Amino acid sequence: MKKEKRLFNKSEKLAVEIVTGRDGEADHIKPYSKGGVTDVSNCQILSPHANKRKGAFEFKPRKWQIDFFKEWDQREEGSPFMLIAIPGSGKTWAALESARRWLAAGVDRRLMVIVPSDNLRTQWKSEATQFGINLQSREFGTSFKSDYQGGVATYHLAANQPFVFRKLCSVHPTLVIFDEVHHCGDDSHFGKGIKDGFELAKEKVLMSGTPWKSDGKMIPFVRYDGDGFALGNFRYDYPDALVDEVVRCLVFDHARGSLEHELTGQKLELNGEVSEKDASQRLRLLLDPDGEYLRKQLQDAHAKLMDCRKTVPDAAAMAVCIDQWHAVKVAKVIECITGVKPSIIVSDSDIENDSVDSFRKTKSEWLVSVRKVSEGTDIKRLQVLCYLTNVTSELFFRQVIGRVSRVRGLDDYEGYVYLPADPRLIAAARNIENAQVIAIKESAERESREMNERGEAGDEHLMWMTQHDGTETVLIGKIRVEVDEAREIERIAQATGLPMQKVMEVMRMSKIHPSRIEISQEPVLTMEEVEKKLRADCQKLANRLSRLLGIEVREIHSRFKKQGAMSISELKSKKAALLTDIQKA
Repeated sequence: MKKEKRLFNKSEKLAVEIVTGRDGEADHIKPYSKGGVTDVSNCQILSPHANKRKGAFEFKPRKWQIDFFKEWDQREEGSPFMLIAIPGSGKTWAALESARRWLAAGVDRRLMVIVPSDNLRTQWKSEATQFGINLQSREFGTSFKSDYQGGVATYHLAANQPFVFRKLCSVHPTLVIFDEVHHCGDDSHFGKGIKDGFELAKEKVLMSGTPWKSDGKMIPFVRYDGDGFALGNFRYDYPDALVDEVVRCLVFDHARGSLEHELTGQKLELNGEVSEKDASQRLRLLLDPDGEYLRKQLQDAHAKLMDCRKTVPDAAAMAVCIDQWHAVKVAKVIECITGVKPSIIVSDSDIENDSVDSFRKTKSEWLVSVRKVSEGTDIKRLQVLCYLTNVTSELFFRQVIGRVSRVRGLDDYEGYVYLPADPRLIAAARNIENAQVIAIKESAERESREMNERGEAGDEHLMWMTQHDGTETVLIGKIRVEVDEAREIERIAQATGLPMQKVMEVMRMSKIHPSRIEISQEPVLTMEEVEKKLRADCQKLANRLSRLLGIEVREIHSRFKKQGAMSISELKSKKAALLTDIQKA
């Protein structure tokens, strides 16, 4: 059998260039290193820059993203499609993969992405290159530049230059992605500008991290229900993401506070029992950066961060502040507490800004922000949040806590949020906590069923006697061969001193023994890897149970022997016991 070729030939490249109308380098859609075939069906034309940036990147969609693709494919063409997916779940990549498929279906098609901030403009531009899409971010004219498949711009720019983007949409069939589309209501003129600029677009994808209620400013292309809430064509909310372990569980710390007037001696409290009117007046005063309350909140959050960094060395914390003046003062308090100057990211260029990207790549401990990183920005190492702003709307609250909910697959499956005990924030957090309780129990029931099924299957061997009836096939590398062929390969290998796999490759090239079956081999875990996974599972379940019971996690662990000294069977027993306790809680 002829060896699988690695590179596309000139004829294949030319065919794809003719179909797509692009010049550049021929590249595998599914990387060759990941099993992608060298065939025109798996070929795309990328610019040298995009091809280099893409590298061996392969998008592996999550289950919810696959479901979203099905809904998108069955959409009513030309009708705006609203995707509502919880922050951190991967809606950016879902949208980019949909865009890649849409662009591939037509030579002259283009993509336009509209975002709330300059930082998100940079982020989308960077991530799009991994999907082989080059996005222009400035100098828009009557058509996109020749090396680009589309562009990315802010709502501010698009609303102020609507006829530039209207012309772009009229020249090419254009798919427009509106990221965090509720920002169209930020300024009074945004709505009209966005409608004028993009009503001619062929397709529109509207995205948000959470459903929101209209404040009277009807956003273009959005459908609303009778109560004024935005309607989604596809939704992926917090309980679903928790069950799928796409986002972290969040632990909320609500701190009560008190105020005393220096002249009159009048005392006021902020707790879950005060009215919303009183809470609004007291919260702003309580967040005084010179006061003891704010300092103690930051001290507690920093102590938690140091605890997190014992297992996740680059874990970071973020303080969300009221305004720029407040952010600068809070940063000084953090520096006083920690001895390290935090990064400050605000919207106004009058204050020296650290870039979000540089903070993402460092191991710095603290980030202080106003609204610039409240949503959309992906800094997965953020694990602790100190909520020091007087903005109490549930939409803003959900967007902010989304900064510490993103899973990385490390031992960072929990995020920690330090909040004032404002009744509105408590109510918003309780909605998340209730969703977590439901998801935790559903996940425990599913894991318990799976363990029982594995247990039942494992007991079957006690009822059967076994005997060896000879070998049917032999696995050499990832190739399964008949036993007679394997013996011939082994004989030649012994005679020549070559590895069996090398002998088999020579035989394939010589078309000897053509009947072979290639199979994919599931990775087999070592004993240490099994132990590590079980310990992580037990730690995760113990954290879940501690939240359900309202006790410290160490009290959960104290019922068992030290986890590091447990055998595999003991760890399995502990996991089963924790699952049972979660179901009963």
